[in-house]
Amino acid sequence: MTRLGRLMLAAPLLLGCCLSPALSTPAAGESAESPQFPRPALLAPNIEFWRHVYSTHGVEDFVLHDRENLAVVYEVVRVPETANPSLAQELAKPEIQRVRARYESILTGLAQGSLPEALGPEAVDVYRLWGCPCAPELLQRAAGSIRAQQGLRQRVDEGLKRARRLLPRILPILARHEVPAELAALPLVESAFDPQAKSKAGAVGLWQFIRSTGKRYLTITRKRDDRQDPIRATEAAAKYLRHNYTALGSWPLAIIAYNHGSEGIRAAKASVGSAAIEEIVARYTGPRFGFASKNFYAEFLAALDVVSPLIAEHAPEAGRPRPRSPRQG
Repeated sequence: MTRLGRLMLAAPLLLGCCLSPALSTPAAGESAESPQFPRPALLAPNIEFWRHVYSTHGVEDFVLHDRENLAVVYEVVRVPETANPSLAQELAKPEIQRVRARYESILTGLAQGSLPEALGPEAVDVYRLWGCPCAPELLQRAAGSIRAQQGLRQRVDEGLKRARRLLPRILPILARHEVPAELAALPLVESAFDPQAKSKAGAVGLWQFIRSTGKRYLTITRKRDDRQDPIRATEAAAKYLRHNYTALGSWPLAIIAYNHGSEGIRAAKASVGSAAIEEIVARYTGPRFGFASKNFYAEFLAALDVVSPLIAEHAPEAGRPRPRSPRQG
């Protein structure tokens, strides 16, 4: 074993047997379900997964899980503690590859009909985790669907510090545009409340507008980029979210349209034959509707659980706007 390998720790985290009881029940800051922001049972594992990513796992943790079924978590690869996410990724790469290969081999063996006991204790755990006996096709597909998610706890902690300063300015803007105060949690998903954030895809600012969308509402030139102005960007986000809500008829769809575009979500509704968020997430397979889009609403709800105490502090229920129906515009 290399020195790097000795420093690594691969910690089992098989859901249903190893989760802390406190994390299997609603978190202290979890928001009560609202008719505007439903929490369908089908999305419960996804919401729980992202709550762990936000609140339990730090940048040194890499959660190996099934890409489609987020209730299936195989293992956590942990590297020496570091505040540098990129360094942690480099350190973790060899171990992630090794652990992924091990579970791929187990899943392939089970798909080919091997008895779990013959493949070892980990195979027995995987067999139970998937609720087998199950179709060989499911297990073979799972072998090619193992994904690693880096923890975000430190990023979220820093984001909450910025949120304390920004929410008193964000919430009145959302109220003026009759957008629910809960949408103030969205910047935690997008930028961790960092007005200067820039993504690899070219999204900028607190609300992570790409240039084409930002130009609908903001001035974006070589000399001035309003996406980095938290007040102007919040005005733009409120208008964009209100537009999505009017076009699509619900806040869950308006939220995933923030990631996927309103035309894309219209296509999803037509393809699935339903406006239910859980049906679209489970059944829609359109172009560009990948992992990020499928999980965007669940990520938002997990972020809302984290940010809701701060929102309540600055926007008590009595002072929240009553959003208009889509027909009112």
